[in-house]
Amino acid sequence: YDKHYRPLNAFLPLYIIYLCASFLSSDIDECATQMHYCQANTVCVNLPGTHRCDCLLGFIRVDDYSCTEHDQCANGQSSCDDSAICTNTIRGHLCTCKPGYVGNGTICRAFCEEGCRSGGTCVSPNICVCPSGFTGRHCETDIDECAEHLILCHNHSHCVNLPGWYHCECRSGFHDNGSYLIDGSSCIDVDECATQTHTCWNDSVCVNLPGSFDCICTSGPACSGDCPHEEGLKHNGQEWNLNLDRCSVCSCKDGRIFCKRRECDCAGHDVDLFCCPECDSRQSSQCLHQSGHTLYRSGNSWIYSCQQCHCLEGEVDCWPLACPVLTCKYSAVAKGECCPRCVADPCVADNIAYDIRQTCQDPAGITRLSSATWPLPGSPCTTCKCKNGNVCCSVDLDCLQNN
Repeated sequence: YDKHYRPLNAFLPLYIIYLCASFLSSDIDECATQMHYCQANTVCVNLPGTHRCDCLLGFIRVDDYSCTEHDQCANGQSSCDDSAICTNTIRGHLCTCKPGYVGNGTICRAFCEEGCRSGGTCVSPNICVCPSGFTGRHCETDIDECAEHLILCHNHSHCVNLPGWYHCECRSGFHDNGSYLIDGSSCIDVDECATQTHTCWNDSVCVNLPGSFDCICTSGPACSGDCPHEEGLKHNGQEWNLNLDRCSVCSCKDGRIFCKRRECDCAGHDVDLFCCPECDSRQSSQCLHQSGHTLYRSGNSWIYSCQQCHCLEGEVDCWPLACPVLTCKYSAVAKGECCPRCVADPCVADNIAYDIRQTCQDPAGITRLSSATWPLPGSPCTTCKCKNGNVCCSVDLDCLQNN
């Protein structure tokens, strides 16, 4: 055994120190050897083991390796949308829509993941501004102006809720005079006596009343206050059920017949669920809204896709929504609504019957027939249409974004 012998690994630390010293003493000059990453408008500065890219005098840094002469983002020379992020580049700038917005950077629109219903507008990420008559996070809820007592209809009419708005409908015994005023003040009395629609008979005399009539017995043995009904006679004060409608009850009073729906007492033990479906609390009688988010009890009603829907014993029945009659020249159905409203501008009307005799002249002086369309010269995203002598132009926003 040699006491002067040492293993090789005893010299390993000294060997590593020697290698490091050799490396430091022979630094690679990336700038001189063109092994750097510096781009235009920069100067390469060598550093021990690395390098740095400095901007030339008068230039502005873009990133660690490049510089530009002008900062178009900072001096307001960018074409970026207000909802975009401007990034300065060597040859100009780059526009990127902010999170929650979509577009090409020049045009950015707010994005609502579930969309805005009923004609609502997405104004910022997942925030909708609803048109008049609607509310909710996605404008999904119709405001019932009638139930909220937001509308005061004339006393000759009653409020009927419609999607997005309301209608003052004439009460029984009244009819519209043809002007169809929105507050129902155009509802006038129906003279049942003059139109022979009363039920007075024998010696009783018909007296017209606001929204109704009365039968007055003057004299004579036949003046009893009885009421003729279905080829028979109902005595004064008598009550009966209709043969075709077991849910209605009628009564005779002084020659007049009054009919009404039976009142429902859901707390009663003998309640007729056929006539009072709202008293049916069985789960099997409930109905699911078309969206799948709301349950309705039997007897409840709601409006969906411009239809009046009703739940009855677990089944949904829908029918077209009844809209008020309009006598105006132009009308249009607003986005999100179901019934037309009167409008003064023919360009927004959608009920125009085109008359080819009413022509228009385009900017080039060419005569266009009614209903003809043409692109606006110099504006490829604008289309014009002749509507009975009126030139109506509209801009395609999607076309603007793509161009």
